Amino acid sequence: MKVGLAIRALLLDSSDVTAITNRIYPELAVEGADAPYIVYSVVSNSPSDAKDGTPIDEAQVELFSVASTYSAANDLADKVRAALDRKSKTVSVSGGAVTVQSIQYTNEVTEVSAERSLYVSGQDYTVRITR
Repeated sequence: MKVGLAIRALLLDSSDVTAITNRIYPELAVEGADAPYIVYSVVSNSPSDAKDGTPIDEAQVELFSVASTYSAANDLADKVRAALDRKSKTVSVSGGAVTVQSIQYTNEVTEVSAERSLYVSGQDYTVRITR
């Protein structure tokens, strides 16, 4: 899905994010992945047309910043937010380019995964891309 690829490209384009990690996974981290890492999930994707007839997709995306401490998870989440919130940019992805019209940060919650001794800061975004 191009929305997910665009999110990944924007995160990898951020030196603040990649200074912490370049491990960014769609939907689920690989088994035994070393923290810190980021997981993104496209929850929904709705097509629509702009007034000028431009086809636009509006997607709801969840991002999970995973680290071994509470502060590290929140620090990574802060870097993720800075890399994404209110961004508009055309990014290169496999299969071409994707124009991100806008990204809006909508929610955040931090939880602990006791069985894995990891902290997870989850963020929600609304992403609009032109097709």
